Amino acid sequence: MKNEPIVASNKTPFSVLTWERLSLSQDLYTRTSITNPDWILIDTWPGGISTTTTTELRSNLYDLKVPYISGSTKLEMTNPETNGVFNLKKDGDKVTYTATSSQASIEARWGWGIMTSVALIVDNLAHRPDENPTKFHEEHSIQYLTAGGEVNNTHSSQGEMSVVVPDSTYFSFTTNTSMYFSILDNPAATIHQMISEKLVKVENRILQGFASSGGRYALTDNKNSLYPDGISTLLINDGFSESMAKIVFDHNTANRTVKISVKSHTAEVCELRDSEIVFAL
Repeated sequence: MKNEPIVASNKTPFSVLTWERLSLSQDLYTRTSITNPDWILIDTWPGGISTTTTTELRSNLYDLKVPYISGSTKLEMTNPETNGVFNLKKDGDKVTYTATSSQASIEARWGWGIMTSVALIVDNLAHRPDENPTKFHEEHSIQYLTAGGEVNNTHSSQGEMSVVVPDSTYFSFTTNTSMYFSILDNPAATIHQMISEKLVKVENRILQGFASSGGRYALTDNKNSLYPDGISTLLINDGFSESMAKIVFDHNTANRTVKISVKSHTAEVCELRDSEIVFAL
């Protein structure tokens, strides 16, 4: 059983892993599938492996409802033969998860080197849950983690704060949150995403599942000239203006390169892996 406390963002969802039908000490919000973005409120766990689940939702600054745990709570999941108890202690923008009964355990789940969720496991030995298989959904060259993930990994990357790439290189993202974009200082720059082989102007990247990685992005709508001349600063916002980052693109037209730099951030992780921008809570 895994009972070491796990610390995660208060915006990080959890998953539930059990085959038991269980009564809940409080209602939970969950989603039924990746194709249905609506949250449903449940007071009984039907058994099985959940998608994104949380104790609370909050509308962000863009009116999108997302997981947002605002206070400490004790979650009990029980039936006559099974008793799973979890403490969620909030401190600032973090939540510490602890399993406090013999049939309860917790695991941190990871993907692409960032934490993606906390798994709450209720294990009646007569109905031991199988390992949660990792599943992905792909759309527009973006992989969305919809179930599972690596177990008890740690953040260990060779990320940099500044990289130089050819100016024919698209940039991409790895993240565990929805992101909202704006350009601060270059009127010639606007963020575009490759969709159906066309560069389409976008203002956000809404998270499906627990985390996402990939995509092809540019600061113009021209496949032959992906970046405007000079310096452009991309502002990334988590939707609450609580975790943010400024990413600077310095286009050197003489040697046809772009220097990408993390100027500042308030996220848990913000780094560059070649032209991939990692922004994680």
